[in-house]
Amino acid sequence: MARNPPWSAAENAVTVQAYLDMLEQELTGQPFVKKEINRRVMAATGRAHRSVEDKFQNISAVLRDQRCIFVDGYKPLSNYQRALADEVRAQLARRPQLFSEMDAAVDAPAAARLEISWKLSDPPFGVDIQVGRHGSPEGGFHTDYVAREAANRKLGQAGEIAVLDLERSRLRSAGRSDLAEEVRHVSKDEGDGLGYDILSYNPAGGRRLIEVKTTRRSKYWPMVVSRNEISVSEREAGEYVLSRVFAFASKTVGLYELDGAITQTCVLDPLNYLALPKASVA
Repeated sequence: MARNPPWSAAENAVTVQAYLDMLEQELTGQPFVKKEINRRVMAATGRAHRSVEDKFQNISAVLRDQRCIFVDGYKPLSNYQRALADEVRAQLARRPQLFSEMDAAVDAPAAARLEISWKLSDPPFGVDIQVGRHGSPEGGFHTDYVAREAANRKLGQAGEIAVLDLERSRLRSAGRSDLAEEVRHVSKDEGDGLGYDILSYNPAGGRRLIEVKTTRRSKYWPMVVSRNEISVSEREAGEYVLSRVFAFASKTVGLYELDGAITQTCVLDPLNYLALPKASVA
C-alpha cells in the first residue's frame, strides 16, 4: 500500500492555524465543534479525517514539549516532524494573546470544591516526552506553563483537600471510621518538607503516604515533582502514592494513582537545574 506523501508547509500552516483557533476558543470558554474544524482542514488539505486527527494530536505533543497548554481533547502524539514544531512556534509567536490566555488559565485561583463527582482512571501509560530532541523547549518560549500551574498554591491546596476528603470517605465506606479519623493533612500541619501531603491508610491499617498533584487540564498534562519527593518515594516505596487529580474545574474530576517510587512509575525530564559557579579545573 502506498504511503501518503509528507505534509507540505502549506498543509501544516492550515492545520496549525485551525488547532490554535480551537485552543483559543477553549481557553476563553467558547464552544466549538471538533468535527467541523476537522472537516474544514480536510477540505483545505485533501487529507483524510484520521490523518487530520493525528496531526492535531502531533500539535498537542509539540505544545506539551514546549510546556504550553494544548487542547484537552487531543491526546499528545509524539514523533512529529521538525517542520511541524517550527510552524507551531512561528504561529504562536504571531498570536501573543494566546500567552495571555494561557497565563489566565494557569493562574486563576481555586477554592475547595464543595462536592465532587470523582472519575477514577487508569494512568496514561505510553505517553512519551521527546526529551532532548526538536520537541524539547529548546528554542521555545519563556514561560513554562507546567511549572507555572504547579506553583499555583490555591489550586494545589484545593486538590489536597479533595483527596483528603476522598481518603476519609473510602475508609468509612470500608467500615474503618476509626482509621478515617486518623487521616491527616500533613503538608498543612507540618510543612512541605515531608515529601508527601497526606498520611492515610488502607483498610488493613497500612499507611498510604500520598503526594497530590492537581491540574485543571487533562490527564495527559505533565506533573512537576521535586527531588525530595523522588527521594522519599524511593525510601518509602511500599507506602508511597502519587495521586494525580485532573480536570479539577470540571463537573466530574478525574483521578489516577501511581504506587511506589516515582523513578519507577514516571518518565522524568529535568525542567531546571540549580546552578552555582565552580572552580575551574587546571
